[in-house]
Amino acid sequence: MQGKTILVVEDEPILREILKDYFQNEGHRVLEAGNGHEALSQFQEQAVDLVVLDIMLPGLDGWSVCRRIRKNSDVPILMLTARADEDDALLGFELGADDYVVKPYSPPILLARAKRLLESRSRALS
Repeated sequence: MQGKTILVVEDEPILREILKDYFQNEGHRVLEAGNGHEALSQFQEQAVDLVVLDIMLPGLDGWSVCRRIRKNSDVPILMLTARADEDDALLGFELGADDYVVKPYSPPILLARAKRLLESRSRALS
């Protein structure tokens, strides 16, 4: 899982920084976005291996970002959210999310889930 590009979409700067640090410590390149519009811009301009996507974003929400990414890409999307309702998780999966993690989360568990998604994608592309 070394050397992948991860797009972290989180409107809370402290949480975004924590995620960035964890992924960088694993040897990954991290792109950051604080809202949905920035996320789509980064996604269109860069080759991304995984998107870690908060749902509750200013402007364009994570649901819309996921929907737009799925129109053109099958990149793994891990939704990261405070919305623990089962219907929200089901909607995330219906829109094309590959995993759904509820805040508060354990960073090591989040990294393990991200690693699993990246490994699955690598096997699918082989």
